[in-house]
Amino acid sequence: MSLRGFFVGLLLALALPSLAWAQVDAFRFDETRVPVGTLYEYVKSNRDGTRSGPISLYVLGHDRIESLKWAPEDTTATLVAALLDWDRFSVRRFESWGLALGAEPELRATLETDSSGTGIRLSFQPDSLIPIHGWPWHSYDFDFASLGLAMRHLVDPDASFRFQRADITYDEAGPPFADMGEVEVRFTGYEERSGHRTRRYELVGPGIQSHRGRLWTAVEGGYLVEFELPFPDEPGFTDVRVRLRSVSTLSPEGWEEFKRDRIRGGR
Repeated sequence: MSLRGFFVGLLLALALPSLAWAQVDAFRFDETRVPVGTLYEYVKSNRDGTRSGPISLYVLGHDRIESLKWAPEDTTATLVAALLDWDRFSVRRFESWGLALGAEPELRATLETDSSGTGIRLSFQPDSLIPIHGWPWHSYDFDFASLGLAMRHLVDPDASFRFQRADITYDEAGPPFADMGEVEVRFTGYEERSGHRTRRYELVGPGIQSHRGRLWTAVEGGYLVEFELPFPDEPGFTDVRVRLRSVSTLSPEGWEEFKRDRIRGGR
């Protein structure tokens, strides 16, 4: 390698961390904006309303949220717990649990940010580091729950920002999880949505396959009210719409009872 090539390579290497961390500057953590003890109940469906099902999202602690996907009258459910990294405004660790009536919770898989900060590791592929090309990153398959919570900490919620979308690929020939690319979130105005005064955003970019999506957050409270995208996040859907149904407060003990009730066929 020539001396010139060496210095070019060195400069590029030095530039990478600042590029990867650029959009973290759009956020500033404020502990008072983490709504610990709040339960958000959503309905997920195709955009035409078909394949409708409930999602219950609970903020268990300042760095932990839990998402319960269940079906009325069912005796099983899926719980995804996310530990949050407020330095990167991303998920630090995912835990996927299976819940069943009369059985202990079963830990099915974990996903964790590598200590180097350059990627993530999966419990079923611990020797493989999956690179993440920028921070923060969020998951569509997690119903953008961590994105909704992170957006409460935007320095300027009326400005655009970017994040990386990283998700399960559902590709038998490729890696099971990957950085899908960058998504730009563009503020487009204020709107009444489902009884809430909201900020409306447009989602664009390679991270959502160059489609256009929409997302709404409450002006008061900052919580995620709704989003929709014209492609599915998992098999069985044709596209996705997630809408807020209710907001309430709940103790940790109440949340445990809520989960038990749902796998007893509760509504």
